[in-house]
Amino acid sequence: MRRKKRTDDAAAFEKLMWERQYLGGRFPEPSEELSADAQPPPEQPSTQEAPHGPELTEGDSQDLLEGDRRGRGKRSDKVTGLHVVLQQIQRDGFPHPATGGFVMVPRVIKALLCLEPLAVIQVVFEIFEQTVGWEDKKGLHGRREWARLPLRHFELACGMDNMQVLRGLKRAMQRGYILRRPRLDSFEYAIRWADSPPRGSENDSLEST
Repeated sequence: MRRKKRTDDAAAFEKLMWERQYLGGRFPEPSEELSADAQPPPEQPSTQEAPHGPELTEGDSQDLLEGDRRGRGKRSDKVTGLHVVLQQIQRDGFPHPATGGFVMVPRVIKALLCLEPLAVIQVVFEIFEQTVGWEDKKGLHGRREWARLPLRHFELACGMDNMQVLRGLKRAMQRGYILRRPRLDSFEYAIRWADSPPRGSENDSLEST
């Protein structure tokens, strides 16, 4: 009797599923039919009260929303060589600068890390890496001053799309973090140091890079 009742219940449930899926505009998949008689029992409401934590203020809620937005988007989904580096760091830790190489950056860059959008931080750091990250006996303090970097370079090096690179470069130039000058069919970029000469024109078209 129990087996017959179970079979009847499964048949009735299957019929109900077909009717619902038909009204919804599609028929159930085979996997849905097979799992019809293996539905988990309904959860019983818990009698325990959830612990009450501190209430979130409006500012805290906004910070959480901004944090969520920062982790989403094409940059997070786009797989690049940076993902391999990230996995190596997570597995082995950071390589020490004495053996793994390093980039000289001023301490005040922490202000950018905390306050500027991610696109700005990425393009500025990439320019740091491609300029003072290289030795050049003819350059200021023995380091490279200018680097020719097309848009495609920023896309590959930073894992960003074209529009993100454009926004980052535009804001970085407007805020006075970097310098740019025409070079052949592209542009050269440099860090704007405190003792750098006055800034040049910032109205050049970024789309041509």
